Amino acid sequence: MSLIAEVGRTGSRIGYDAIEVREPIHPKCRRLLNYWLARCKDDGVPARRDFNPFDLPDLMGGMSVTEPVDGGADIRFRLVSATNEQRLGMSMMGRLMSECYAPGPAAEQIAIHNRVMSGTTPVVLRGNFLDIDIEYARFECIYLPVRAETGLQVIGGLYDMAQTD
Repeated sequence: MSLIAEVGRTGSRIGYDAIEVREPIHPKCRRLLNYWLARCKDDGVPARRDFNPFDLPDLMGGMSVTEPVDGGADIRFRLVSATNEQRLGMSMMGRLMSECYAPGPAAEQIAIHNRVMSGTTPVVLRGNFLDIDIEYARFECIYLPVRAETGLQVIGGLYDMAQTD
């Protein structure tokens, strides 16, 4: 899948090529998945309140929290790490995916997030950034469903494959 998103006020574009993989290989994605699995409830989805940032200080730089808007027609970024906002060149917190990405990539990301929430199973993507002077950067991201008081949300982790510590 190739995703191109508009970034920043300059109209510059960011893109990435990614494939969906069965399991994460990045140590931080594996740790986030194991943390999630250890907190799964009877319905297979952990409560968001069971994610304690003090348990995951080394993972926080890559994490995000998203929630559906209008029944899943769009997705809102409730929380995006400063590290990822800096990496991607834009402030995303509080914004909709349709505001942060070009129409095609927004639709693909919304579909992935809805699939994670409807199937209540994780999704892992691995790929490369394009067009933002870090084409060399391989990344892995994981999307994990969690249950909040307001309904299902997705906790995400986006990590550079070269930075495993």
